[in-house]
Amino acid sequence: MKTRILVLLIALLPLLAMSQENTTGKETPYIEVVGTGEMEIVPDQIYISFTLKERFEGKKKIELEDQEKEMKKRLIKMDIDLKDLQLADANSDFITIKRKKTDVIASKDYLLKVSTTGTLGKVFELLDEINAFNANIQRVDHSEIKRFKKEVKMLAVQEAKEKAGYLLSAIGETVGKPLFIQERESYDEFQPMRKSAVMMNMVMDAAPAEEALPELSFQKIKLKYSVFARFAIK
Repeated sequence: MKTRILVLLIALLPLLAMSQENTTGKETPYIEVVGTGEMEIVPDQIYISFTLKERFEGKKKIELEDQEKEMKKRLIKMDIDLKDLQLADANSDFITIKRKKTDVIASKDYLLKVSTTGTLGKVFELLDEINAFNANIQRVDHSEIKRFKKEVKMLAVQEAKEKAGYLLSAIGETVGKPLFIQERESYDEFQPMRKSAVMMNMVMDAAPAEEALPELSFQKIKLKYSVFARFAIK
C-alpha cells in the first residue's frame, strides 16, 4: 500500500512543479493585432434567372412547350450543356394565371448557369429574341471558392504577424510565437445585376454585327476575412 502511494506521489511531482512555476513565474508579454486578407475573383459560375410564358401574337397562341424546345435547341448550338439549365422551383413546374376565365396562361421559371461573360452576353441576346421575362443575374460563384477562402484567411494571419512585427520593431522588440488566433466574422461582396444594367456595361465598339460579341465588364467576387491575433514578445 505504501509503495502505491509513493509511486503516485512521484508521478504527481512534475505536475506540482509545473503548477508552481506557472503561478510564480512572470507573465508572458504580448501584442494584440487584427490582420485582414482580401482577394478579388472573376466568377466562373454565373446564374441567370428568367421566365418563359405562354403568350398571344395576334390570335395565335405561342405555347410554352414550343418556346422551351426552341430555347433548348439554341442553347445546344451555343455549346451550353442542358444539365446547367433547371427549373428555378423544383417543386412547381407551372405557375398559372387565369385570364378571361377561358384561357390559362402558363409560365416556367428557369435558372441557367454559364461560365464566362462572353456566354452571358449571348444568352441575354437569346432571351431577348425569344421574349423571355425578368432576365437577371441571380448570383455568381466560383468552382474553387473554398480554396480561395482558405487562401484569404491565411493572408489575414500572415498580415497580422507582419503588422505585429513592424509595430514591435519601433520599440526594438521582435515577434514571438502566437498565443491566440481568432477568426473574425467574414463576408464577401456581390451586387446582383439585372440584364439591362449588365448590357449597359458592355464595351460597345463600332464593330460589324457579324464580328464576335464584345466582352462584358463584370463585377468580381470580393472576399475579405479578418483575424484577431495575440503574439508573444521575445
